[in-house]
Amino acid sequence: MRKTIIVFIVMVLAFLPVYNVMAISEGQSNLIKNKCDSIQEDLKQLQVDDSRVRVYLGALYERVLTKYIVPLNVRLVENSISDVDFIENQNNFVAAKIAFVDDFVNYQRSLEELTLIDCKKNTESFYQKLTVVREKRAIMAKDVAKLSGLMTKQKSLVLSLMENL
Repeated sequence: MRKTIIVFIVMVLAFLPVYNVMAISEGQSNLIKNKCDSIQEDLKQLQVDDSRVRVYLGALYERVLTKYIVPLNVRLVENSISDVDFIENQNNFVAAKIAFVDDFVNYQRSLEELTLIDCKKNTESFYQKLTVVREKRAIMAKDVAKLSGLMTKQKSLVLSLMENL
């Protein structure tokens, strides 16, 4: 139950609007101070979990690119079936994969900095950094969604190609 409450508190704080980042209410500040140790534990666990997900997704994206997208495009060119959509999708996938890696590194650095802030003594700084971490995590989520969309597009391109052959 305690962990559920703490996760709820972190999520509520993470999803508050960013309009006035400089000021948090006294109630929010006291809540952070009172639950600081548990919040820090949860953030460290989040670091571990996110690292695992990044490794899994990074490997998946690399495998999709090197075992499916690039070999197919090479084969199409070798067989004089060049299709601009396949090349464009490959280029977009490579760019999105690079962005994912870069954005994840930025997110992890910010999350690491957040875990180093003493939320009992520096509640305001902790809250501001939490807002930054939340924004960087949202960027990563967009990267994942974009890569997923590009994989879906690749599948539809392949299905279309199969129909036309």
